[in-house]
Amino acid sequence: MHEVALVRAIVEEVEKQATAKKARRVNWLKIRFNSLTSHSADHVRFSFDITKTASPLLKDATLQLHELAPLLRCRGGHEFAGHHLPDVCPKCGSLEVKPVNDTGLVLESFGIEA
Repeated sequence: MHEVALVRAIVEEVEKQATAKKARRVNWLKIRFNSLTSHSADHVRFSFDITKTASPLLKDATLQLHELAPLLRCRGGHEFAGHHLPDVCPKCGSLEVKPVNDTGLVLESFGIEA
């Protein structure tokens, strides 16, 4: 699962920022993701649970997930709810579609205890 590597990178960034703020621990993280990239909430949560055990700062942290709507836009400008990439526009049949929302795993915020 490539989610583990992506979540690990986020955890490392949180550790770096929390350490700079002299935090004793991180209480929670909020991650934004888009299921069009094959990241499911279950996979992201599982990856976080595995990764946080190796971090003294994050071992008790909780994860909040913010899933973006899987919207696609075709070459003709039509927007529609997508379920996978590639997809076909239901209005014009175009195969040239792109995600409207960001498709990466993104750290939105985190809370610390100083």
